[in-house]
Amino acid sequence: SSISSSISSSISSSIRPSTNSPTNSIAPKIDIEKLVEIAKTINSNDNKYTIRDVNALLGGGQETIETALLRRYVSGLQSPLSSLPYTGGGVDYDSISGRNCDNCVGYVSVPVGIAGPVKYSFIDLTDGGVKEDKDLISHIPIATTEGGLIASVSRGCKALRDSCTVTTCVTKDAMTRCPALEFKTVKDAVAFKVYVEGDGIGVVKESFEDTTKYGKLERVECKVVGRMVYFRVEAKTGEAMGMNMVSKGTENVLRVLKQDWEFNVITLSGNGCSDKKPSATNFVKGRGKSVTAEAIIKREVVERTLKSNPENMKRTNIYKNQVGSAVAGNLGGMNAHAANVVAGVFIATGQDPAHTVEGSMCTTVMDVTPEGDLYVSVTLPSICVGTIGGGTELPPQKASIKSMGCEGTGGSKRLAGLIGVGGMA
Repeated sequence: SSISSSISSSISSSIRPSTNSPTNSIAPKIDIEKLVEIAKTINSNDNKYTIRDVNALLGGGQETIETALLRRYVSGLQSPLSSLPYTGGGVDYDSISGRNCDNCVGYVSVPVGIAGPVKYSFIDLTDGGVKEDKDLISHIPIATTEGGLIASVSRGCKALRDSCTVTTCVTKDAMTRCPALEFKTVKDAVAFKVYVEGDGIGVVKESFEDTTKYGKLERVECKVVGRMVYFRVEAKTGEAMGMNMVSKGTENVLRVLKQDWEFNVITLSGNGCSDKKPSATNFVKGRGKSVTAEAIIKREVVERTLKSNPENMKRTNIYKNQVGSAVAGNLGGMNAHAANVVAGVFIATGQDPAHTVEGSMCTTVMDVTPEGDLYVSVTLPSICVGTIGGGTELPPQKASIKSMGCEGTGGSKRLAGLIGVGGMA
């Protein structure tokens, strides 16, 4: 086509980085005027081509036209961002554009270290029975720039490894969405609640599951506030973290229900979910994967490795993690620093790091056993993770998931369980 030949002759040789260019150099020389002219042409109403089609015609590569233009723009502003690396590092701009990052001008490097290994058994209570995998062992990859963090977690893993096999259990698996619906009167709102939680649950389930192969509706719950209804939907989402899946299913549920009910959808997400915010709802009911883990650390290991004793560990846990957290008014913060491990594993495995907010809600319990050893448990009710989709598809992040043995069926739940083990360490 004329567009194809024009593009090939005008920019195919100039858009690629020079083989002599250093990794962190500014984007290669580009005929900006010509590119703008072509961009206007292919994005006009008279033509079906887009910038993405141009990238495909040029054979893709590490740097797309969009990235090259943005880097030149940043350079023209004399922004420090022009020093960001943009080649190497396993970054494929064709694959991340429009999927993982918008207006991409490069990347930042976050070091990844490993803690462990740790021995554990994994129990899954979410499929209508008790499924246990025993005699497992794994390292825990953590992305961080905080010196000493991984050494600290590794010391905890050593104490666990020298004492026992940690038991970690997923007790619930349900991603949520909670639209805010406005009815004419409180009577209408109450009638809707009675219907969808009762006789109408079949309609809700069918219309939700019509939109997805993997999503399975678990339950719905309505909170009536005057004439408003906060319609909380919980669903299993397979190996995906599943927020988009649940949103799509919930949207279809509302479309079907509006055929027989009169209400306004104020917003598809009414914050009752509650997404990326600490909330009592998620602390009590859970969101994503709910995990609890326990271990018994031998007295001699506590003394040798942790430089303490079970009595002092128990006392410190009471007055720091429980009383101290209560004094501060913490919501779900009855722990030392679970957020460090949650965030580090999230980044290493391609999760949405903003979910650290609810994911790091954690209750730590310590006690002294009759034998004088240290009993430890941690409970994290809202770990929002997946092993397919989003950032988990990027090669470095996928490698971290694979290193933990969390690929394939059941991998997302095992990943959540290992995050619980890491939080304990």
